[in-house]
Amino acid sequence: MSTDTLEDTQTTPLNSGALNQQQITATDLPQEHLRQTGRTANGAVNTNALSHEIGLVSLGTNLDSRYIGPSSGYFLARVMLTSKSRAASPPTRDPNFSIRLVEAAHGSLGLPRKEMTEELCDAFFELVHPQYPVLHRPTFIATLNKLYEQGDQDPVSSFQVYMVLAISCRLKSGLPGESYCMSALKYFDRLNVENSLQGLQCLILLTLFAMHSPSVRLNVWYLNYQCIAAVLDLGLQRDITTRSGISLLEQEMRTRIFWVVFTLDRTIATMMGRPIGLRDEACELRLPEGLDDASLMSTSNAQYSTSDSPYNPIAYSVHLFRLARINSEIKYVANSIVRHAPAYAYPAVINIYEWQRGVLQQLDQWANEIPVGDETQALHMKLICRQRYHSLRMVLLRPSPAIPKPTNEALEQCYHSAQECIRTFDKLYRNNLLVYSWTTFYSLALSTLTLFYCIKTVAKIAQDTDVPTLMSDLSISSSILSATGEHWSGAKRCRDILDDLGRSTVRQLFESSRQPVSPEAQRRRTRSTVVADQRNPSTSLLSDNNTVTPALMDVHPETEGAFEVPLNLFDDFLSTVSFADYLSGNEANVDVMMQSLFDDFSSAESNFG
Repeated sequence: MSTDTLEDTQTTPLNSGALNQQQITATDLPQEHLRQTGRTANGAVNTNALSHEIGLVSLGTNLDSRYIGPSSGYFLARVMLTSKSRAASPPTRDPNFSIRLVEAAHGSLGLPRKEMTEELCDAFFELVHPQYPVLHRPTFIATLNKLYEQGDQDPVSSFQVYMVLAISCRLKSGLPGESYCMSALKYFDRLNVENSLQGLQCLILLTLFAMHSPSVRLNVWYLNYQCIAAVLDLGLQRDITTRSGISLLEQEMRTRIFWVVFTLDRTIATMMGRPIGLRDEACELRLPEGLDDASLMSTSNAQYSTSDSPYNPIAYSVHLFRLARINSEIKYVANSIVRHAPAYAYPAVINIYEWQRGVLQQLDQWANEIPVGDETQALHMKLICRQRYHSLRMVLLRPSPAIPKPTNEALEQCYHSAQECIRTFDKLYRNNLLVYSWTTFYSLALSTLTLFYCIKTVAKIAQDTDVPTLMSDLSISSSILSATGEHWSGAKRCRDILDDLGRSTVRQLFESSRQPVSPEAQRRRTRSTVVADQRNPSTSLLSDNNTVTPALMDVHPETEGAFEVPLNLFDDFLSTVSFADYLSGNEANVDVMMQSLFDDFSSAESNFG
């Protein structure tokens, strides 16, 4: 369900009382989405306003503006979505609709039969846990068996099992994940979430579910900071080892959990364009030993051998943790708002372009060192690593406060990474490994928007673009966004806006080149078109006979000028006044685009920031 909001000022406090409530009512959903700063009293644009200082969006009367920063991709939407109003009719909504903490059609559910539970838990540990290794699998399995044998006597065990089931159900269509989340939340008020490692594990599981489900009305931005507070309170940022008297298992779980929170913090901060919460310099950034879960069961610290299995999930986890450190550097340098920070904050970068090239080399080296493996689980993690690699390259290469005008070479590399990111999602889908989380939705939409931005900004990219290949990539994006829309309602609105922009862009390129569809491009299109039965045929970019469809040529007159590059591209791309209505008389495509990215991830009850 979409509330058509980016954020709201009311929050759901993260405490046992709030989480124990099953229903919270919001009667005042905002109707107005755009109230830009950076304009004068008479509505004129203040061209002196810097792009990264104007990322404020007001959601309506009596609502404070909220900040969406430079790394979020908001500036891309500002530059690209300058077209006038779409012909689509506004979606209807009930302003008095009651918003529940967790929306579940069947209410809370008890444990399913054990065979089904084991299957769901396997899916969690194969698809989600390697990215966020928050649990020790043998310990969890023992807990699960005890729960079936003795009942729900331990609130921590019950919460963790139900929450793993909830997350796993989001990986399989049609299963009641929200109902299992409601079952888990019944135990929340009995958890010691403030000062126990198990409580922090529960918080992280809750955060992961919120990132995978649009039906949970929890504040992920604040959940993230609750996790950070727990990390600091438990001292997980310090390198406490077995020499201090703790077991090898506890040492490794403390380290793993620290890095899960560290990684989530950077992921959320980057997507929202907000400052990092857990600073690198405040932490002893030691990595896990890389031991598999079975090896951690040894009571002897000397037994540091991994199992004989060729696939070791923690190897991919550690590799992603290394990527999070590179993410930190990009956030600190490229996306810092204040360019003249005091010397004690961080060393000044003398040559920003040399720094950028150095980070690109770090990323390339990281990509070359992705662990290898032939199993299905290894394929999934290799593709996840490739997608994260290209996503972070785009963050580094796109315009930022540090590099507001990237070189053409940088944007060409950015364009390539956007292509590869989209194609990696296609590979995940075709191998039945795609998880429809909010990060999937966000990354796919921003990759598509990045394609358009690079074509629009760099003449050489436009000239060298193979139109049928671009159509194939856009077909992948549109199809997967259609499928994602079954989970996140904002994805379909993003798809519609991006389809319009794609038709306009392709039309311009097609008229310039008059290129026929090559056999290879047709093979790519046939191979890449996914979930075709969920798509609207009118949005297809190519017809069955490989010609441009009327839908492609039917560009709205008001969108034709969108291909032109504005003069003050980087000085006032957040304060341009050439945006018109989409949903109502005072809302712009750019805001609809960004709201579509964030509204399901937040709510009137649990704003994302």
